[in-house]
Amino acid sequence: MVSMSKFVDIPPEERMSNTTGSFADDNNFSAIGLLRFVKPDGSTDYCTATVIRTDNGNMAITAAHCIWDIIAENWNTEFYFFPGYNNGNPGSLGAVRAHTFSIWSDFTKDETLYDYGFIKFYYQDGRKLQDDTGAFDCDFDVPPGEYQTTVFGYPYNSGEMDCPRDGEHLCEWQGNSFEFPNNLPNYQWHRGISIDVGAGSSGGPWIRNYDPNTNGGNIAGISHGWLPAPYPKEGTTSWAWLNDDFSSLLQDAENYNPPPMNNF
Repeated sequence: MVSMSKFVDIPPEERMSNTTGSFADDNNFSAIGLLRFVKPDGSTDYCTATVIRTDNGNMAITAAHCIWDIIAENWNTEFYFFPGYNNGNPGSLGAVRAHTFSIWSDFTKDETLYDYGFIKFYYQDGRKLQDDTGAFDCDFDVPPGEYQTTVFGYPYNSGEMDCPRDGEHLCEWQGNSFEFPNNLPNYQWHRGISIDVGAGSSGGPWIRNYDPNTNGGNIAGISHGWLPAPYPKEGTTSWAWLNDDFSSLLQDAENYNPPPMNNF
């Protein structure tokens, strides 16, 4: 497979201009946040993203369809991440600007494949974003079977999560995620949950063994949406990544060096 990455050159004076400039010295956990971006048609849209623990320290995971517009066949732009966003409050760090984006090229041909991707952020003073927000570990091989999963997102005007669903509140659902029956095509590539998490929750984390007291647990999926028939048009699905594809894309995303600007 071939990964695809996009670099956005942001002038230094604009990279952190929307950040509050305060740091979470008490390591207040805010790894999950609202992701705002502009689509190729000029409209603004929203997803959910999560800071993950990496050597780079400035990485988040979200859905590939939040990064790449499958209809316009082009990248979305002007990404701002609001870690810890809740109840209309942007969180202690404000907005953090994203500048590189990485997905698998197979997704651009079929949106049911590899619907996850990584975002790298500008951060200041040699610090790492994960040190100020906290971060989740990831399962590099999504475990099989049925197990308790906690899902987060920012749904707006849709879905079934028991929360305001206004795009302003971080919503949470807990229940079992499961494998699909083997009579469905490519059933082993996907996992499901029984609830529709709604628009705005795309890219939100599926956390295995979540501990609300320590904010611990492993990300074992991210919200995709529905799959085409014969899959049921209900609930929410996630790509069941494997170590080979997940670790390779993450490594590419962490190490991506943009080409010279005269190539853009």
